Amino acid sequence: MRWKMTAVELLERYAAGERDFAGVDLNGADLSGAVLREINLERADLSGVNFTAADLSGGYGRECSPRYSLLRYAVLRNANFQDADVTYINFEYCDLSFANFSGAKCRGSVFDNACLLDVNFTDTDLLWISFEGARVEGTILDDAQ
Repeated sequence: MRWKMTAVELLERYAAGERDFAGVDLNGADLSGAVLREINLERADLSGVNFTAADLSGGYGRECSPRYSLLRYAVLRNANFQDADVTYINFEYCDLSFANFSGAKCRGSVFDNACLLDVNFTDTDLLWISFEGARVEGTILDDAQ
């Protein structure tokens, strides 16, 4: 079940200490530059959300739907995108160190110039992916397609 929330409401609730926003509908929200470490966005509708230069380190986005979201320059260290559909997402210049994309759908996503140190792409759909200029040391690609 999803409930609609504005960027302002999410930021206020986050500032008050709330971290669990599983199932939230943030469609089209502007969260650029927001610091949202350890946020739970499991099963959230993040379509069209602007996360440019946001800090979502340690965030949890399992089974989320971030279609058409802007994530360039975002900090996503230790983020969990397990089983998420991140098809056609632009992760350019993002810090995705230690992120988990196992089982995710990443078709057509762009990881150009991203930091992908020790990222887990086990059993991930990586068709039509761009890693141009990305740093990929220690990245796990077992059973990735």
